[in-house]
This record gives sequence, structure tokens and C-alpha cells, in this order.
Amino acid sequence: MSDFILELLSEEIPSRMQKQASEYLQREFKQKTEDAGLASGQIQSFYSMRRLTIIVTNMKSETTEMVIEKLGPRINSPDNAINGFLRSNNIKSIDDCNILDDKKGKRYQYIETVPAKEAMEILPPIIEEIILNFSWPKSMQWGNGSTRWVRPLRNIMAIIFENKSTNKLKINAEGLLATDYTFGHRFLKNKKIYIKSPSDYFEALKNHLVIADQDERRKLILEQISKIETKYNISVIKDEKLLEEVSGLVEWPVALYAEFDKKFLDLPDEVLQTSMRSHQKYFSVAEKKTKKLTNKFILISNIQTSDKGSSVISGNQRVLSARLYDAKYFWDRDLAKPLIDNLGLLKSVTYHQKLGSLGAKVERIEYIALELNKTLDLNLKTISIAVKLIKNDLLSEMVGEFPDLQGIMGSYYAVQQGYDEDICNAIKNHYMPITARDEVPKSALSFTLSVADKIDTLIGFWSIGETPTGSKDPYALRRAGNGLIRNIIENELDFDLSNLIERILQKSEYLKKQKNGSVRDELVNFMNERFRSYILDHEYDLRIYNAIRDDGHFVNYYMTLSRIRILSQFMKTNNGISLLKALKRINNILDPSLQKSTFDEVDRNIFTSDVENNLYTGVEKLRKKKPGSNDITEIKKYLSDISILTSLINDFFEKIIVNDENKNIRSNRVSLLNSVIDLTSNIFDISKIEL
Repeated sequence: MSDFILELLSEEIPSRMQKQASEYLQREFKQKTEDAGLASGQIQSFYSMRRLTIIVTNMKSETTEMVIEKLGPRINSPDNAINGFLRSNNIKSIDDCNILDDKKGKRYQYIETVPAKEAMEILPPIIEEIILNFSWPKSMQWGNGSTRWVRPLRNIMAIIFENKSTNKLKINAEGLLATDYTFGHRFLKNKKIYIKSPSDYFEALKNHLVIADQDERRKLILEQISKIETKYNISVIKDEKLLEEVSGLVEWPVALYAEFDKKFLDLPDEVLQTSMRSHQKYFSVAEKKTKKLTNKFILISNIQTSDKGSSVISGNQRVLSARLYDAKYFWDRDLAKPLIDNLGLLKSVTYHQKLGSLGAKVERIEYIALELNKTLDLNLKTISIAVKLIKNDLLSEMVGEFPDLQGIMGSYYAVQQGYDEDICNAIKNHYMPITARDEVPKSALSFTLSVADKIDTLIGFWSIGETPTGSKDPYALRRAGNGLIRNIIENELDFDLSNLIERILQKSEYLKKQKNGSVRDELVNFMNERFRSYILDHEYDLRIYNAIRDDGHFVNYYMTLSRIRILSQFMKTNNGISLLKALKRINNILDPSLQKSTFDEVDRNIFTSDVENNLYTGVEKLRKKKPGSNDITEIKKYLSDISILTSLINDFFEKIIVNDENKNIRSNRVSLLNSVIDLTSNIFDISKIEL
């Protein structure tokens, strides 16, 4: 058995690409070595700003001899097929093949014996192929060769360790030869490092100021930040995404405590944090007790200096100061102009070539929001004012510099210009939720505009045929659909989405030539899939969902989920399980094609037993209590009431034979049982309930 290290050393790899590249390298190496018959015990991958590394332990030193059967074409196949089989398998002559009998006739068979090969022989072509065909989101051609790499590749260290011997692989990736050494920190200790064993790799690099393990770098950064927090009695604002990015920007992390001019604290916190995070990759700092943002920040340097970081801190403070001066300039310029003035300018900004301008989108959002206001009986008076402001900050200088602040800046500008708090919050929150971690807007005005914006986006792109395909979703329509579902459910919005879509399609000017029904149906199907994903994500029973789904075009996600919850709770009770089992007994003997409400056809005069009459009386009473399919309060009470039927149904089956020889009696009993099933038919489909 042997161990193996492969390290690809390059210029700085963008942080966002490192993890994906590391996983790709490990996956390709594992697959290709397994295909070659070279088994290994464990493969680990590591990455940093300059290195992609895999360490393989307990790898076989050679493959075992293999006998491979290759089936060829039938013996009466065209010559082209036979010759193609010979060429693709490097077979000199058809005489080298056997003739195999199978069920469909005779065909050629070639038995190839693959001799055992040493790992030293197998690995070089595998690694060369991986390097030359490496998959990057973006790559460039470097030097005079044809190899494409995200940044110039500088060194390939490929070593097999076996029986205390160290063997360098003979790899040639377009002129770049494999070595048995790597290099230390580029600026602090850029010397050759000869690795003696896999266990020596990390310690040797650490002695040359490189932390090669991404998890260790991350942990070290957190430890240093924690020490700074304790020393200065502060609280560093947690930012997992920034932490992941920063740990990929350094090989020897050094956390430093710095500050900026207090006058910039007059800017909104989001502006300060975005300036520090987006451009400079700094961690923001808050007071420990009040959690109020301070003029301090944490930077993660890739070098340690003799002056304990003073020069690094000074340089970073100057750079941040320039950034914040720009932000202050944008803030003052934007505040000097009334936010409402940007409304007219939105008409000159294209939202989408086929969907018109941002101004046109705002007009559509207003119509949808007013329809929702009427449908939900919200009695909102400020929709028209708010909707004329929600997109205006897209033309502000601050959002032009920091696009992530859309909505947030509009809210600040609206506050400064004296708009009602509800309107200001709606401007900020109408984009929400964006991710699964975001909260949904809770005020009526905010969630109305959020729902209206997302519905317009979905209807618009569905109407022009720009829908998600496979993994491609350039307009983030799945995200819009998920946000719409969450808004509806978490704000308990009781309305028929299909009907609303239909009304919007009839109103929309740019859809005059479209088939509204087709667009509506396709969009509803998409939203049903988003709702299904919501159910799975929240661990509801999908089988219950299938049992309570409405037929036709009525689509009310809040009510549907409410019924799922009620039925789920009911099925956890003894009464619920007993009733459903009784209903299943009925359903199992009825003809599905004939099931319908047949209570009026039941003739009490031909009953032959009291149990029939008792069941009939129970059904008669419950029919008067039968709630509408979306009356949640009544459904919950009704399911409790209907449980009295369980014993009546069981008595019926114990004492009555449904398939009586008398045709009229048999038909009468079937009608009675159908009327029992009808009692819950608008709440759930018993045939789809699984117990």
C-alpha cells in the first residue's frame, strides 16, 4: 500500500471558485482511478487561495490483472459496424474474437486481458487529463500553450510515498513538469518545501506560513476575532458568507483591529456594512451592549509585519475612508432630489425588451395590488402612493454603486422626505423574502406590494415564454415563486390565485395576442410545484396533500395547507384513524366510476336491518353540518363530529352483506355507502389516503 499527494499551485484562485474546484478535482481523481482499477482507502481534498490539494492514503501500489468481456455486433451486421467495433477496441482482426450464442442469435465477443499496472504508470495520464480538461466557471489561456486555467498554473507536486521511499510522478502538462516540492507563503517565506510524507504536508507548510486546510484557516480567523472582541469589549457582526470568502483570500490569516472617521456613522448602517463587506471584505463591529454599529472594523490580512500590522491597518483605513467619502457623496446627492421625481424616469428604463419599462411594471403592480386589496378586504388607502415609490431608488446613485441596497435606500430616502412609516417599510420589504432564511413582510401594505410584484414578474415572463428550464433560471423565477408561496401561507392570504391570474391576464395590454388560459394553466402548474416543494421542505406528508388537492382551477394555497394541517392532526388521533379505516373499507368495495352523492336515492323502506337505518340517520344529520371545502374552523369541528360514524360503519359491515341477491337491496346499500363517502368528499379523497 502507498500514499499519494497531488498539489496544484497557481496564482490566486477567486474565493468563490475554490470549493467547487476542490470538489471537482477529488471527484475526477476518484472516478478515473477507480475506472483504472486503482483502489484507495481515503481521498481528502483541501484548498486555499493558491492551492488545490488531494491526499490519498492506503492506495494500492498496482492494479490487479483484469479480464474484460466486450460484446460486439451480430455476425451478420454491416461491415461498418464490425470494423467500428474492431477500431474502438484496438482489435487487430475479427479472428481474434469469439462467437457468442445468445437468445437473439450469434454475435462477436472479445475477451481482453488487462495486465496489472503500477500506480506510477497509471496516475500520470490521469492527472494530465484532469489538469488539461479542468472545469472552471471562467478560465483563460495562459502562456503559449493551449491549457486553460482560471489563473496561471505554477507548480504541480505529485508524490507517491511507499515503504519510506518518495517517488515523483512523471507528469508533463504542456511543458509544466511535476515536482516533488511545493512553495511556502508567497510574500513571507517563498521557499521550496520538500514533503517527506502526507502527515508532514500541513506542518511543513505551516512552518512556511501557509495554512493549507480551509477549515483550520476558518477556525483560526474566528479565534482571532474572538480575542479582539474580548480585548476591546466589542461584538463583531457575524457574517458566514464573508467568513467563507475571507478564509479563501488568505493563506496565513492575521486579524487586525482598525477604525474609520466617526463622521461617517451618520450614514445608514446598511451603507457602512455594504461598503466594508462588498468592496473591502471587512467585518463590521458593534457595541457589545447596545449592538449599535461603531466606527471600528476587523480586517483579515494575509501577511504579518514587524510593526504588528500598523502599516497594513493604516493603508486599509485610507482605502475605506475613500470608499466612505464616495458613499457620503451619493447619500447627499440622492437626498437632495425628491424620491418621487424618479417615477417619470422609470419609463425610460427597460425592464425587459418584451415587457416594457420599469414604469410599465410599476403600473401593473399597482393594478395587481389594488385587486388584492379588494379581494382580501384589506381596506388599504396608501397603495397608489407607495407603489409609485417602490422602484424609484433603482435610479439613485447609492443603489447604482451598491445594487444589493435596492429597497433599503428607497426606504431611508422616504423617511428623510417625510413619508408615512408604513410606506417606508413597504419600499424596503416588498422584495422580501429573497432567500429561504428571510422573513416575509408582515404589514398588510408590505406583503400586498410584495405579492403584487412577484405575481407581475411571474405572469410577465410566462406570457413571453421565458420560463425556467432545467437548472437554468436567469430571471430567478423559482425564487419569485417560492417567495410568493411563503407570503401567501405565512400571512394567511385567503384568495384564489388562478382567478387572480386570469383577471390580470385579461387586463394586461401586452397580452392581447396571448392565450390567457394556456399562460394561466402553465403558471398555476409551476406554482403548484413550488407549493409541493414548500410542503416537502416543511416535512408535511405529501400523500395528505395529494388527498386534499382541489380539482379544476381553484388554487388557494393558504386554505390547502390549513386543510393539510387539520387532516394531519386528525390522523394522529385514535378517532381519526378509526374513522379513516372505516371509510377505506367502504371505498375498497365501491366502484370509483359510480361514486357520487346518492343520498336522495336511498329508500329507507327496503332496509332489512336496524344498522342500515342507524347509518342512514347518522348520514342525514351530518349532511346538514357539512362545511364548505375552505371553511377551516367548521372543517375542524366537522371532522370531530363525523367520528360518530365509525361504529355505525363497522356495525354495518359486521351485520350486512352489501352484495345482496336482491338487486334493489344491493343498489340501495351501495347508494347509502356512497352517501357516507360524500360526507368528506369536499375535504379529502379517501381513495388517496394511506394508513
